[in-house]
Amino acid sequence: MKALQQFDNWHKTRQGHAIFAVIELALAYILGSRAIDTGSWWQYAFAFFFLIGSVQNLVHIFRKK
Repeated sequence: MKALQQFDNWHKTRQGHAIFAVIELALAYILGSRAIDTGSWWQYAFAFFFLIGSVQNLVHIFRKK
């Protein structure tokens, strides 16, 4: 339980948000390009969710002062 709390506290830092934004953006790109090749709707959905998560992390980076 303590490790999850430490991870959550780290994720709330600028560095944590930046790393997660990059990871989620890369996953969105990979799933999106695979979805274009296969035409799979669930891959489009996951790519969209990862894109939204990446945008949210980027917003958190720029909103923190």
